[in-house]
Amino acid sequence: MDTTRLGPVLPVNEKFLRDAFGAPLRDGSCVLDADQQVGYVRLEFGTRRGPDSLYWDGWFSVTSTRDAHPLSGKVMRGSMVHLIGRAS
Repeated sequence: MDTTRLGPVLPVNEKFLRDAFGAPLRDGSCVLDADQQVGYVRLEFGTRRGPDSLYWDGWFSVTSTRDAHPLSGKVMRGSMVHLIGRAS
């Protein structure tokens, strides 16, 4: 994850950015979601809904494309997804 461009993940939130098997999740990572569909992790940096916020509760969006807006995706937790491919 390019933290200079997107902002840093707060250390307290890093534990939530792991898939069901403990693999690290980054913005744009390809995952198999809870509906058994392939999608991409979309994190909202710079908002109260992102891992750089003390208000973040661990939920993030999984979108059908890597560049889709986070609000257009399905809401998941790390324990609900399985990492398929890392973000480039």
